Amino acid sequence: MSSMIYELAMVVDCGTYWRVTNVTKNTFDNLVNNDEKLLKLSHVSYKKIEEALLANKTVHINKNMMANEVLPFEVNVKDTSLEDPLQESKNHNLAKVRMIVSPDLCKIAGLTLYGFMVLNNDLINAGYAITNENREEKYLQILETGDEKLISKLEDYLNYKDEIEKVAYLERKFSKFKNDVLSSSTVEDVVELTNKFLENFYLDY
Repeated sequence: MSSMIYELAMVVDCGTYWRVTNVTKNTFDNLVNNDEKLLKLSHVSYKKIEEALLANKTVHINKNMMANEVLPFEVNVKDTSLEDPLQESKNHNLAKVRMIVSPDLCKIAGLTLYGFMVLNNDLINAGYAITNENREEKYLQILETGDEKLISKLEDYLNYKDEIEKVAYLERKFSKFKNDVLSSSTVEDVVELTNKFLENFYLDY
């Protein structure tokens, strides 16, 4: 059975309202930063927010929502020309990069994580608790058993691990980029950081 797809806003808490950092289409397997949460959007709200972010505008969402999804009249679009240029440059560039990066961050389905955890537990129960420090030794021990069923579990375990590591690596890169942007003191620095990140992103992916 396929998962239902939702249109979502990634937001940060600003007291009386939410500030939108990104919009995405995906399941609730989305990965967010510790200071972010997800809000379900109506389709019209999704399009309104997406267009505003791409136009370098700030988007706020009222906290007193009337339904379980954000409705268009609860979306407030602000002209960034009236705001602090440095802060708005940070907000805009973080949102722009997040829109590009999010599809790759969301590649891990819940079933992938579940499969990895099940196999990890199976290997532990078989006497092979694998860590970063002992993994090569444990892999060799499993191969030397000649147990086809156990070796097959190891192969599936490693395939799941590779998928998770790729996304974890990208999340670490994005987190560093976000911290560097937030600590920048000029618009020029923000733009340079963004261009470098995107250049490397397209080279890697």
